[in-house]
Amino acid sequence: MRYNWQNKIVQFMRGRYGVFDSLNKMLLILTAALLILNIFITIPLVNLLPLLLIVIVYYRFFSKRIYVRSNENQKYLRWKNKTKNFFKLRKEAFQNRKNYVYFHCPQCKKALRAPKGKGKIKIHCSKCHYQFIKKV
Repeated sequence: MRYNWQNKIVQFMRGRYGVFDSLNKMLLILTAALLILNIFITIPLVNLLPLLLIVIVYYRFFSKRIYVRSNENQKYLRWKNKTKNFFKLRKEAFQNRKNYVYFHCPQCKKALRAPKGKGKIKIHCSKCHYQFIKKV
């Protein structure tokens, strides 16, 4: 009897996404946060949003469009890493503000740094190899 149910579940999940990826995890965490917020603040939209997010998680989990769901997760991971690196750079710049000057390459916009108090220096971008003079 038990084997029959397992076989039916395996058969049902064949060809479906069925992955608890980073995007699903973030959606569930957001759902939990909204449910906790709903305890303290009752707003009609906040009541329906957790239900909608749960439906999206289930839809993604049981979807047969595997490549589309995988691409959604990859886009989310790129966005997450971009945001994480932005704040990491800001934190590093704040911690080293007494020793270094931070700026961007005028051509490729890569974040660069130079030691403070050196006067005018010639800077060579490591990404695009553009050379420019900067007073630090």
